[in-house]
Amino acid sequence: MAQLGPGDIGNLFECLKGALSSNTTTRQDAERALQSLEDRAGFCSCLAEIIASKEAEHSARWLAVVHFKNSVTRYWRPRPGQGGLSDDEKHYLRGKLLDLIHQEDSQFAVQIAVVFAKVARYDYPRHWPSLFGDLLGKLQTQNTLTTRRVYLVLHHILKELSSKRLASDQRNFAEVTRQLFEPLWAQWCNDTQLIVSSLPEALQNAGQAQPLLLVFERWLTMLKGLRRMVLFGFPSDARTLQQVPAVAQVFPVLLQALQTLLGLRPGKPTMRSQLFAMLDRGLLKLAKALCNIQEMHPWSCYHCSVFVPALEFCCGQVVEAQQREGARFEKLYIQFMLFIHGVIKCPSYRGSSSNFEISSAAKAQAEGLKAMAGEAQAALASFWTPHRLQMLCTALVDHFFPLTAKELEEWESSPEEFHHQMVNVGAWQEHMRTCAEVLFATLLEAHRETLAPVVVAMLNRASEACPPGAAAQLPGPLSRGVPPAVLAKEAVYNAVGTAAFELHDYIEFTSWFRMALLPELADSSLAGRPLRRRAALLLGQWVAKLSTEDRPAAYRATLSLLPGGDAALQLAGVTSLHALVDDWEFTEAQFLEFVGPCFELLMAFLQSAAEYDTQLQVFNLVNLIIDRLADSIKPFANGILAMVPKLWTDAQGQSLLQIQILLALQRLVNALGVDSPSCYPLLLPILKHCTDINQPDELNLLEDGLQLWLIALRNATSPHAELLALFSNLAAVMERSSEHIQVAAPLMASCVLLGGADFLQARGHQVVRILQALLGNVKEKGTLLLLPVLDTTIQCFPADAPLLLEPALQRLLAGILAGRESGLVVASSMSVFARVLLQSPPFFPQFFARAAPHISLPQAQAQAAAGSQPADPGQRLLLAFVDLWLDRFDAIGAPAGRKLCALALCVLLTLPLPPILERLELIVAHITSVWFEVEGSDSGERVHYGYDYYNSVGGGGDADALVVSSEEAEGESIRRRLLHERDPVNQLQLSAVLKDKLQQCAALHGEAFHAMTARLNPSLASQLSGAINGGSTAAPAQ
Repeated sequence: MAQLGPGDIGNLFECLKGALSSNTTTRQDAERALQSLEDRAGFCSCLAEIIASKEAEHSARWLAVVHFKNSVTRYWRPRPGQGGLSDDEKHYLRGKLLDLIHQEDSQFAVQIAVVFAKVARYDYPRHWPSLFGDLLGKLQTQNTLTTRRVYLVLHHILKELSSKRLASDQRNFAEVTRQLFEPLWAQWCNDTQLIVSSLPEALQNAGQAQPLLLVFERWLTMLKGLRRMVLFGFPSDARTLQQVPAVAQVFPVLLQALQTLLGLRPGKPTMRSQLFAMLDRGLLKLAKALCNIQEMHPWSCYHCSVFVPALEFCCGQVVEAQQREGARFEKLYIQFMLFIHGVIKCPSYRGSSSNFEISSAAKAQAEGLKAMAGEAQAALASFWTPHRLQMLCTALVDHFFPLTAKELEEWESSPEEFHHQMVNVGAWQEHMRTCAEVLFATLLEAHRETLAPVVVAMLNRASEACPPGAAAQLPGPLSRGVPPAVLAKEAVYNAVGTAAFELHDYIEFTSWFRMALLPELADSSLAGRPLRRRAALLLGQWVAKLSTEDRPAAYRATLSLLPGGDAALQLAGVTSLHALVDDWEFTEAQFLEFVGPCFELLMAFLQSAAEYDTQLQVFNLVNLIIDRLADSIKPFANGILAMVPKLWTDAQGQSLLQIQILLALQRLVNALGVDSPSCYPLLLPILKHCTDINQPDELNLLEDGLQLWLIALRNATSPHAELLALFSNLAAVMERSSEHIQVAAPLMASCVLLGGADFLQARGHQVVRILQALLGNVKEKGTLLLLPVLDTTIQCFPADAPLLLEPALQRLLAGILAGRESGLVVASSMSVFARVLLQSPPFFPQFFARAAPHISLPQAQAQAAAGSQPADPGQRLLLAFVDLWLDRFDAIGAPAGRKLCALALCVLLTLPLPPILERLELIVAHITSVWFEVEGSDSGERVHYGYDYYNSVGGGGDADALVVSSEEAEGESIRRRLLHERDPVNQLQLSAVLKDKLQQCAALHGEAFHAMTARLNPSLASQLSGAINGGSTAAPAQ
């Protein structure tokens, strides 16, 4: 395509104007034209010219700068199939960008700065080594607007480059820091002095605020860049243990600036001005910078002259928070608390060497760190005096924990939303109360002996000021109907719950629970509502200390919160009840009397709940109770199931809630066992929906739906047409991918066991298609999951299944003979072919004859199989398989599988194939080895032959699939037991079968057989004689 040039600028400008048109047709035509032009050479250059034209229409220029940014982002770095900018155009645009810095509109300036950052990410330093020199040169101008824009560009470039994490990129950023740090630091210090001297008068006189705002803007922009250079322009001293000189230079000045500007900030401004907002932003950035520097360079921060003053300043601000109530600047207090928390939890000060790189110098570094950490711990120990700890701890509880009037108003207007906002706050570093709670817990963890008695004393004082049951009679100004003593006590309760682990040995919980918490849980007054909610949450946090005899009272008190209509109290009750039921000490017997009322109340709450999170939390509790009660849930199952259809309908489009319903159904169906068919009317529509790959929520519901279907099949007492008809959905699932093979494999086996001959006749072709598609195309574990399906089908239908499954068996045979399968799969596959031979001997040679044209033997196997010159390809294929079988026989680990294979080898001797005699010695050796295991030794009679004929390394049990364990479901257990009793492995005696088949072999081969037996090793011949005659003999030689 032709390159765009100066002559195309006019047309491009018209396209930009057209894209802003209110006429739909004009706008769409213009957008298509722009899209066709954006990958043509010269497009970005033309956009740059339009942006530079100050006379052009503002809105068109704005659209041009947006397209310019997007095109540079997309095409500056060439990608396969997307083209890219030529080197010549890039060179031109780099120079043009410098001319575009001077933008009067701030929005334009930000977009240009972002473009600078993207270009710098790709081109600095290789293709634009003079970038920072060019920008610093622009700072020499006397134009204040240009200098502000240059600092904005530098900020965005530093932000972009500092995010690169390769070692070479970090070295480049260190070089950038060496170029920029000193000039930016000097200018920032000058601006700081100007702001400090001019701020008081500017806050009082609006006319003097505007010039200072421009300085403030530049000051903030430089502060962001300086912070990034200090953080990422030097290696972290937590790794190097080498102090960073820039920290000693910067940290004291930042702290002084924070203290000075905070002192100049009016406590209660008469009106909120732009300068006041800028000041707040500056204070927050300064505090964040101090926190970040301490985290990244803890040792440089510690050794600078103001580490202890900084810590003391932050503690003082938190302690004195109540004195600045009118100017409570939450984000700033969060930073103060984060600084204190960062110092207490700092790994370096604790002597952790996890940041060190593994090298020969690591040991020496560890020794140096140990000495440095000892010094830091001693300094911090002297700082954290008992008085200071007590003051800080008390301040946190008194001034950051209590509910505010605004929160009480939110509780009153929207209880559900209030609870979720209080509990699901997201990142704790972003919310003042949660930040205070984390700091409080950290202080208790680090100074338990000092602070635990302080918290206990606070609890006692709060209890004296607000006795249980007296909330409504307390004096004082009410906040939304709640006395201050109640709010203070609620805050202390929050503290006791937050530090439950640390206070475990300091509070006698039993008497406290009986004398205080139970009465408060029963207090339904408006004034006592905060304490009632907090007492419920606290009970869940202290559940480990709840005595067994107090559990019924706790259940009763918690359930009393569920009626009444206050969702915040109800959710607190749900939270507490979840902790009680999920506790290690939970017992079914104590809870059974509460199960009926509990489910009634929870279901009623579900019906009234408006928030999705509430429904999810309630159903999570329902699932937990069902899981903990196990079979004891049966009497209550019908009541729960009756609610499911409406709940399922109401949950349409809310897949997480529907998953909870599916999990509940899994547990209920499994608990009902043989009575589960009674719930089919509601279960089958849900199963049809969840296992349908065409329904919109298939991605979220399919796996749990398949697991529910598996549980229903295993618990079914007799075939059910609709339940088995779902197999067509499984076939569609497995034709798409093998993702769900872990649940699909047992599903197929359960369908065969339950459906019997009718299922095989109706769905057998789908079973074969699934197996044929998967065998050879899945990994080892997948194949091991499929082998029991083959075995179960052949075992159930020895006459019909082998022929039906022949395509799948051929796939399996081709894979093991070609060496594409692992040794474990090969050994396990032998049991499948052994069962075919044992239960359908005439089919076995026919199968190999039909498979021969489709399976090519590797050259080595073909030569080995052709040793006795069999002319028939089927016989050569059969002999190759037999050789592999005999070679891998000792890898078969399951006792049932070994006996099955030994019985099949006995049958192999009767095949009219003379080359089999050449392998007689190996065949006899394996058979007699198994005979000794099962009959010829004292322990043989004690060998148990379960259902597993395969090595279990591949997994596949319910524990692996993370489903409700249903492997022992009564319905399927009966079917497997009956199949097990009919299994020839359990009916036939190996010695008798061996004797009979040897006689047949002798009759078939005559003198050739006797000649081969005569050549047997004497020891092996003795073992064979013992096996045939049923006598004892020595263990077979290994």
